[in-house]
Amino acid sequence: MTSTTRRATGRQRSRHPRWWVELLLGLALFGVYAALGALPLPGHDRRALVNGESILDLEAALRVDFEKAVNHWLADQGWLTVVANYEYAFSYLAVTLATLVWLYRRRPEHYGWGRDAFVVLNLVAILCFWLYPVAPPRLLPDAGFVDTVRVGGTWGSWGSPMVEGANQLAAMPSLHIGWAFWASVALARAAAPRWAQTASAAHVAVTFAVIVATGNHYWLDAVGGVAVVWLGVVGVAAWSVVRSTHGGPVIWTASEGRRLWRTRQYSYTDAVTETAADATTPAPVKPAQLAAARAFVADHGKPVKAVVQRIGRAGARVVLVGDDGALGDVVVPSVETGEALIEAVDGVESAEWDAETVGATVIGAEHRRRMAGPLARR
Repeated sequence: MTSTTRRATGRQRSRHPRWWVELLLGLALFGVYAALGALPLPGHDRRALVNGESILDLEAALRVDFEKAVNHWLADQGWLTVVANYEYAFSYLAVTLATLVWLYRRRPEHYGWGRDAFVVLNLVAILCFWLYPVAPPRLLPDAGFVDTVRVGGTWGSWGSPMVEGANQLAAMPSLHIGWAFWASVALARAAAPRWAQTASAAHVAVTFAVIVATGNHYWLDAVGGVAVVWLGVVGVAAWSVVRSTHGGPVIWTASEGRRLWRTRQYSYTDAVTETAADATTPAPVKPAQLAAARAFVADHGKPVKAVVQRIGRAGARVVLVGDDGALGDVVVPSVETGEALIEAVDGVESAEWDAETVGATVIGAEHRRRMAGPLARR
């Protein structure tokens, strides 16, 4: 996956969230996990064992219960067992932290998305742990699994004093897989170097093998881990749509080729600023829309170029191009409302998708040509 994003110029300003706020957010997330763990529902341990046995029975009925075979194989591998134990204990933490730090330092425009998706996937997983506790295979009585991590006395994992109080009845979904897969999605979306994306994908595969072979997860737990990442991505996308609809700016810095899915395309014409034939009195500009545009000006510098584009029944989109090249938009009920918004905000000037406007954006050349069409060649 190649990047078409142009490097920021000297006048572009990268915005980093306050690091201490991000740290507090992480502590708050851990607090939610600890709080729900301290308030188990009735019969928590018994339900966890029953749920674990049910998952194993389902896999057996489908003839895909291969966990015990690979678990017994790994238990006899000596040094490889120790390596697998430590991979289980630390690699997902290290990769997740490294990904967050890299996004924060090198791709601040993608950091907010990655952080929000990470928070959502963890909140969904924590709720699952509370409502649907699942004992891992190694804790099922008479199931015949070897607990390679506890037997090996791996420091920092199950069986060591460092995590003695951790919730062990939280196999579904697997956050080892969830965090590893989230890192791969975040790196791909932020157009990380190809070697980093390849290494991250390999880490997901290795993590899957390890969580099963060490007796800590059923393979279906990995499916659950992927599912919570998907819910995190969908949740953040839905929130972005809500913000855009109610006047919040959505910043675009990635080329179309790097999006996780293709968004709906609208056909724009040279007459996008003309009044619709059936137009009546235009809707007034809402305070939230004014606030969104002013916030964009404050964040991305003057002058801000604004292009009004009709988007059918949805109304119109006021596309904003900041002095630093960032792209954002504010959705309004009509073209007339968009023009009124431009006039009402200091530092915003009306523009068209000509060569000057398109050239001021910090996005890939191919994306600019698709967005601007023949006007970009003037």
